[in-house]
Amino acid sequence: MEFKRINKIKLPDQHFYEIFLPVLFIIIGLFGAFNHALWRDEMQGWLVAWQSDNLIDLWKNNAPSGHPILWSLLIYFSKNITSTPISMQLMHWFLGSLAIIIFWRFSPFDLTTKAIFTFGYFPFWEYFIVCRHYVIAELIIFIFCSIYHLKEKTYIPFSLCIGLLANTQALSWSLAFAIGMTLVLDWFLNPNQRKNYKSNKNWIIDLTSSITISSALLCFGAFSLLQVRDSVKLLSSFIDLRHFLRVIGQVFGGYMLIIPNSSRSFDLVLCALITLILLISTVTFIKSYRPALIYFFSGIIFLFLFNYFLFLGDGSRHYGYYFLLIITSVWLALANQDQQFIFSNHQNLFTKGNLFHFPRLLTICLTIHFVVGIHMVINDFRVPYSSGKETAQYIQNKGWEDFPIFATRDVEVATVSGYLDREFYLPELNGYGSYAQWANRLILDRSNTKTFDEVQLYLDKFPNVNKLLLLLSNRSSIKNLEPGDVPLYFEKFSVIADSKFENSFHDSEMFYLYWVERIVD
Repeated sequence: MEFKRINKIKLPDQHFYEIFLPVLFIIIGLFGAFNHALWRDEMQGWLVAWQSDNLIDLWKNNAPSGHPILWSLLIYFSKNITSTPISMQLMHWFLGSLAIIIFWRFSPFDLTTKAIFTFGYFPFWEYFIVCRHYVIAELIIFIFCSIYHLKEKTYIPFSLCIGLLANTQALSWSLAFAIGMTLVLDWFLNPNQRKNYKSNKNWIIDLTSSITISSALLCFGAFSLLQVRDSVKLLSSFIDLRHFLRVIGQVFGGYMLIIPNSSRSFDLVLCALITLILLISTVTFIKSYRPALIYFFSGIIFLFLFNYFLFLGDGSRHYGYYFLLIITSVWLALANQDQQFIFSNHQNLFTKGNLFHFPRLLTICLTIHFVVGIHMVINDFRVPYSSGKETAQYIQNKGWEDFPIFATRDVEVATVSGYLDREFYLPELNGYGSYAQWANRLILDRSNTKTFDEVQLYLDKFPNVNKLLLLLSNRSSIKNLEPGDVPLYFEKFSVIADSKFENSFHDSEMFYLYWVERIVD
């Protein structure tokens, strides 16, 4: 009796996955760019650039935002690709895709680590689908790691990295500082670096040019941030233990993607202890390569002091800088020791070994990031990040886009304004606008009475308007009217609910639409 030989199915080799996974990432990101509904912070960036007719206007419009101009500049030069917010999203998609291509091409991590990192929370969701300036910091810091070997020939690319980071966002200065300290201390502590660099006959010109470029860009970035210096609230007390533990919680968030409850001392202390273990493990792993250690300590200390004295941070997008510092520190350490980050010999999450060994801890962290990243991207295809797009489409489908629209709060309704490509009357600005202008913005009472008082002021200001749309965000005052309810009557006008739009990931990005009609005597 003969038995047929069964051939085993040949699985794709590593080279296949090194091409397939980044391509998959890029394709999903492209679909995400067309599907993702922008929310207020994303739309604010678009509107600043879209409403600017020239670079002078761009500077004026961007200055009150509290961010340097680089992100607005990129949007400005790309805004005419489609003349809609999709232009910004495509540009953002390109930058995020380029960052991951560089990561796959030049980072020393093994296939598994690259895969779970790529589809993790920050590179796959927060800095890829969500359209903000943070992707620039990710891209630049990956470029820095990939060209680090060029320091023996030239410093000009590094001066550009430092200068561009300083013009990206305030927290990006931590990365710029880390790069600068790494290069400076390596110059003084590494005789071979000075010897190799000075073998270039034009080294003085290169060094002078590098210092000039970085200094000029740093000054320009600092000048941009000083436009909103009055809004910065310094810590009132130099020593504040609870605040100190809250900042450590930001570091913990960078590793574990979780922020401890600041109202519970036990949570703060427990997370601080775990963070200490994680930091010691990281330092122990990278200490054999001094520049990586300098880079890690410089960035962490700068960012920690910034969080402690100036700005604690508001959400994962901010403590993601700790995550970038962690992953790029390990990148530098491994790439310059000719090692591969392979989880073997008791280094894998799924094998026995020392729980506190860094590769195992990093695997745990990246796995958490991976699960959350996949969940957030899938959820974005199911639940809109904001209902602003849906609200704008409803108004367009009804043919109401040319009606007078009174809208509040300006911070949230900017989303609808951007999709309709028109200005609303914003009581916070006491006039027409399309986005929050922080320098001139009035803080209004959110009571029903105050909102209706502002509507009355609008009708008094524009006596020819007899009927208008009232657009309110979920953080405004009037949300209790259901479409079709009996109209509310006031002395000079009536209000009737038309529609509500509550299918939104962000509660603040739910919108309510009403008709206001003047009562004619």
